[in-house]
Amino acid sequence: MDRKVKIALIGFGSVGRALARVIALKRKIISSKYGILIDVVGVADSKGMALKAEGFDEYELLKLCELPRSGVNLFKPYAYQGVDLDVLYDNTQPEIHIELTPSEYISGEPGVSNIVYAIDRGAHVVTANKAPLVLRYREIVSRALSKGVKIKFRATVLGGTPFIETLMNMRSHDIEKVEGIVNATSNFILTEMHERLIDFNDALKRAQALGVAEANPALDIDGIDAAAKLVIISNVLEKPITIEEIYKESISGITLKDVIDAVRQGCVLKSIASFDIRGRKASIRVVRIPKSDLFAQINGIMNGVRIRSDATEVVFIGKGGGSMETAHSVLDDILSIAMEYL
Repeated sequence: MDRKVKIALIGFGSVGRALARVIALKRKIISSKYGILIDVVGVADSKGMALKAEGFDEYELLKLCELPRSGVNLFKPYAYQGVDLDVLYDNTQPEIHIELTPSEYISGEPGVSNIVYAIDRGAHVVTANKAPLVLRYREIVSRALSKGVKIKFRATVLGGTPFIETLMNMRSHDIEKVEGIVNATSNFILTEMHERLIDFNDALKRAQALGVAEANPALDIDGIDAAAKLVIISNVLEKPITIEEIYKESISGITLKDVIDAVRQGCVLKSIASFDIRGRKASIRVVRIPKSDLFAQINGIMNGVRIRSDATEVVFIGKGGGSMETAHSVLDDILSIAMEYL
């Protein structure tokens, strides 16, 4: 008989909707393969909630995805106006809390409060929201440990690969350096500038038109998103740094002339995130890389990271994000918790 696992999705933007679709389409396959039946008992966005204690069926999950943004409060007869986690938890009792609210790097809200609430209610946590981990990693992990619950976050760095899981499992290694291309938007823009010989503004507009860049792309182009990922990496390695300690270089100052000069020298410009563990130095810099270098071949929305240890070098290449890729990483974390701890 299937083991039922009750989950609540907090945050229903592109990743939340992709996750709901994946669960709807793969729920029976997962049940058959692993004996786990995932029941989505609650969905919340910025304006409301939809709750069903016995779990939404596949058809209902797909209908939820058809609602307008911030429209969960329209999903009758399950709709509630406003978000109240007390009401959600009291009525549905989720075992895993999925935190998919947007990253906000000043206060970390609402992600920090949501995660702390879930832990205190005895729920395991899976998050794709980087901000709570960037600002309060040790506090959150310690709190989860004290409450006997797990927090998993493989979707926060190179969401389309098992990067975080691998880094955590390199226990016998002395990790010396982690570096690479970790932001898809900035990499796409620089790739467009090189391949089309267009200036930054035209490349940014193209990225926005294709949905690769946000309407306000500052977190990506100014290196904040990449720096946040380095902070998470540093905490995983138990060598924590803060986002303020990281030197951040924006790609907005790159001109077409810079691109042409690099090409003439047999190079390309890439935004490289680097964390030198021994020197405890971290940076996001736009650097000239020879075309023969591996990172020079990573274009468009692809990401690539090299882990160097005293024993080996490991390279990850894959989509860093994307709603569907991120949703699968979140689902992998859900299954990991369900199989190991529930």
